[in-house]
Amino acid sequence: MNTVKEQDLERAYKSLKIAIWLYFLLWVFEGALRKWILPGLATPLLIVRDPIAIFIIIRAFYLKVKFINGYVVLSAIFTLLGLAITLTFGHGNLFVGLYGARIMLIHFPLIFIIGAVFTKEDILKTGRVMLAVNILMTLIIYLQFTSPQTAYINIGLGGEGSAGFDGAMGYFRPSGTFSFTTGLSAFYILASVFVFYFWLSKERCSKLLLISSTIALLIALPLTVSRTAVLGVFLVGFFAFAGSATSIKSIIRLISTVVVILILFTVLQKTTSIFNLGTQVFMSRVDTAKGQEGGSIVMRTINGFTEPVTTLLNAPLFEGNLGMGTNAGAQMLTGQRKFLVSEGELNRVGGEQGLILGGGLIVLRLVLAFGVFFSSIKLPGNYKLLPLTFCGTALFLITQGQWAQPSMLGCAVIATGLLIAGLNIKLNTE
Repeated sequence: MNTVKEQDLERAYKSLKIAIWLYFLLWVFEGALRKWILPGLATPLLIVRDPIAIFIIIRAFYLKVKFINGYVVLSAIFTLLGLAITLTFGHGNLFVGLYGARIMLIHFPLIFIIGAVFTKEDILKTGRVMLAVNILMTLIIYLQFTSPQTAYINIGLGGEGSAGFDGAMGYFRPSGTFSFTTGLSAFYILASVFVFYFWLSKERCSKLLLISSTIALLIALPLTVSRTAVLGVFLVGFFAFAGSATSIKSIIRLISTVVVILILFTVLQKTTSIFNLGTQVFMSRVDTAKGQEGGSIVMRTINGFTEPVTTLLNAPLFEGNLGMGTNAGAQMLTGQRKFLVSEGELNRVGGEQGLILGGGLIVLRLVLAFGVFFSSIKLPGNYKLLPLTFCGTALFLITQGQWAQPSMLGCAVIATGLLIAGLNIKLNTE
């Protein structure tokens, strides 16, 4: 009886899942469209996933998917009130206000739709695709890293300038298929979730694909010249190992995984010149950042939580700056892409909407992060590994991810949605 019901749901959700896959693919390749394929449409393609998101929400309503919860309702209320205040007493620009409002109104709900309709097999399919794309992405950033900034592969948005960002030793941080290096860092952190998961679980995955993708990840990390990417992958590994240590067999598998990764790392270090060069550039970047104010990534993370508290306490009860904290919003208002509110995510949210509404959204995101984490650790041992491994990336993306940046927003939606789908596996199998 349950099998028949599952088959009916699978047929009903088919179009919805296709749209979610399209959203996923556009997240990965949106920057490629804006840089290489359709550079003349770089500006409108900034919101290329928005119509897909709207379709997913409408389709989910039609199929009676249970995704409306306290998070979705409160985020909509806070955002709509913020939009009303922005248009009435704030900067008054409708397009900037709508651009800012779309983050919580049409992208945030997708987290719970993905969590409701994706099955374990859907998550695993996503993982296998990520492993394959990871190999392609590493080839692209290898070419970007070793090519001059004037080369076509390093061209910027709209086919102008360079997409590279200052790194170290004369080398630049590549952006891969994304519009900016932050999107690439988020991609590799999410890709590492599946690398660790397939090594530590019994799930079916081509060993050739898994080993190739693991090597690609190890090569890519220093080439990104991104401390966020490297620290994020280590964090995912910590959560994955914590989730896998539930029995003697799983601990043996964990030790085997560590040994395999160390062997691959050693082989790359001994045989691959680009890996050694990337490591030197990355360590130079780390040393340079130490001497800069706020250079420590740990301190930056801590400040990302403490500064918004200070800012909010000194902020007015309401602010009419919705959308102003995004680069696109700033460009519409001033003609320049810059941070008019704050580069830090929680500071941006508070600075756009003030103590009451901005503070409410910050608390809502923190509660969501703690909620999914505690739900993950409470699961029985054989259900714990998948969602807890996702916590390694989703917790950061929920609390500190720059949702004003489209690539980071897309990654946050996908990672958190898959995490919630992972939490629902036990529920769906009972």
